[in-house]
Amino acid sequence: MKRRRPGPNATYAIVPVNVLRVSKTRLAKNLNASGRSGLSAAMLVDVLQTLRKVRQIRRIVVVSADYEVRRIARVMRVYFLYEGKRRGLNKAVRLAIRDAKRRKFSTALVLPSDIPLITPREINRLLRLSEGFAVAITPSKDEGGTNALLLRPPEAISPAFGKNSFQRHLSIAHRKGFPARVVKLRGIASDVDEPADVASLRRLSLRNQTGRFLRTMNGTMMSRTRSNQSLIGRSQRKRT
Repeated sequence: MKRRRPGPNATYAIVPVNVLRVSKTRLAKNLNASGRSGLSAAMLVDVLQTLRKVRQIRRIVVVSADYEVRRIARVMRVYFLYEGKRRGLNKAVRLAIRDAKRRKFSTALVLPSDIPLITPREINRLLRLSEGFAVAITPSKDEGGTNALLLRPPEAISPAFGKNSFQRHLSIAHRKGFPARVVKLRGIASDVDEPADVASLRRLSLRNQTGRFLRTMNGTMMSRTRSNQSLIGRSQRKRT
């Protein structure tokens, strides 16, 4: 049966997700594996909830090798694409891009799963400002990485995520002769990679899943190093 073509403005959203139990290793000094996994899952839920509120997003696909991520995708009523053996970020994204092309989507939007400050308004702004461009990019807060990559058509350029991917994506687009637009958006730019990022989130008293997780996070989710530092600090305060 011939596949039905989506509408001209329909967007295929791609959210690649690492295996939760090995995610966010840079937070290991503050959170143990359980804490990092729980935080990663909470942020993923927030990103998916936001995408579901954007009318132009017609298909949301989570790409992962993690069966726990598949469970979350099912609960959130979004599609799951199993990448099999862990392929790495760019190969996982390319897998989803091929699916978007096969389903005849004209636009693909790649977003990370660790941006809990993302809002529907930001996504709509990105979609609106990217009109007429083959490539649109929202850089990370340090402008080194790529936190949103919009491709029109989905195969416009090959994804090149990793260190300095913001400039790399711009260079690839330029070499292929595609116009590219940079759209800076605070929520999308605010990925969570370092302990300072978690501290900033806790100060915001968020009402989303990430905020609830951070408020209910107990001491057993802290890393042993962090717990020991806290004990030492309390001990020193008692002596003075």
